[in-house]
Amino acid sequence: MSTVPVEFNPGHVAQKSVADQHMYRKELAAKDPMPSVLDANPEIFFVPPKRSSEWGQWDFKPGSYYDTTIGSKHPYWKDKDLPVATKDIDRLRADMLNWGYCKIESAVAAEQVAVLHQRIIEQAEGERLAGIAQKTPSGQNINCCVNKGRCFEALMEQSPTMVQGGPLVEQIVTEALGENWISNSLIASISLQGGVPQALHQDQDIALDSRSPLTVNVMTIITDIDEANGGTLIIPGSHRTLSDAVRAGDPVGKLPPTINLDAPAGTIVITDGRLLHSTGINHTDRPRIVMLNGMQHPVIRQQENWMLSVRPDVLERASPKLLQRMGFQATNAAQTNEGHGFGASGRIDEPAGATVDFRFAADAGSYLRVGELSPNSSADQLNAPFTLREVVAKARAGGRSAPVGIGGKKINP
Repeated sequence: MSTVPVEFNPGHVAQKSVADQHMYRKELAAKDPMPSVLDANPEIFFVPPKRSSEWGQWDFKPGSYYDTTIGSKHPYWKDKDLPVATKDIDRLRADMLNWGYCKIESAVAAEQVAVLHQRIIEQAEGERLAGIAQKTPSGQNINCCVNKGRCFEALMEQSPTMVQGGPLVEQIVTEALGENWISNSLIASISLQGGVPQALHQDQDIALDSRSPLTVNVMTIITDIDEANGGTLIIPGSHRTLSDAVRAGDPVGKLPPTINLDAPAGTIVITDGRLLHSTGINHTDRPRIVMLNGMQHPVIRQQENWMLSVRPDVLERASPKLLQRMGFQATNAAQTNEGHGFGASGRIDEPAGATVDFRFAADAGSYLRVGELSPNSSADQLNAPFTLREVVAKARAGGRSAPVGIGGKKINP
């Protein structure tokens, strides 16, 4: 038997790998651009989410990033040529380039909005009654909507049967991302009174010095949005300010103030993945509803679809490390399954993000997905042995649940 070279010995590798010898240590530790954003803009800070018992009990700080209004009313922005709702493709292109977002006027017709709105309201209540509603710091999310109504399938395809402006939407996305872009997720986001504002962030969390976006978000407005009901908080133009700073290796410096997006139902707002944005505060007693359909360059996708392709016997004997390498540990941004994994970090053997049991259930022919639910669903439908319910229960038994996750009191009608 040949002798293993000493250079391959773990102790030798560790000895030669002290922190100051690592490649790219400065680049990886910098986490630009957010540290300099936060240093130069103290009004931007994280608002801790509240549990159910503390819902609505948080300190509103005047002058903070979430204490703002729509662009046409904001002293700083009201005289700027910010994006307007339009069907003019040239104006949409200019708005995306200059400001990092654009608004497509009446992209979804009134009757199409009505279908989506009814399905979202019914599904949200059905998931609450079933005890599987995903609570968020701002309200409630409905995940994996493609399973939960034919209207969502058409929405995800940007089919004119559900999105009359679908061809225009797809052209703008194609020009932003290039051909063959893919969908990251399809979520109905419901903001409720009492929720906390989301932290400002960028959806694109890689290659932040890129000269063009690798991700965009196609946001379909289901209920009118404005400064009163939690219209998305954005800093117009921040997509360029931040990427330019990272590319130059400079701190970001002082940023302009945030505004709330305003748009009537039926508008589709497309945002550059590098744009600083977050969910605003719903000050009203009516749900604010938008559909979030993230799109991304296909290079970001795993080439191998491990969830389908790995043999059952390999999965059965795989170590936690191998499962994590193949993508069976979800993170907040990738590989979630029907919403399970939101808030997880992707660490090896992390219960809050483990998704392999969905595959085991599929192999056994017992995977029961959450489909259409409503207040009219029967007790049997609401209390069905959804695989999601079983996976979440196992995760909680194995360790602390993720900060964002499936929960709620199950009601037996």
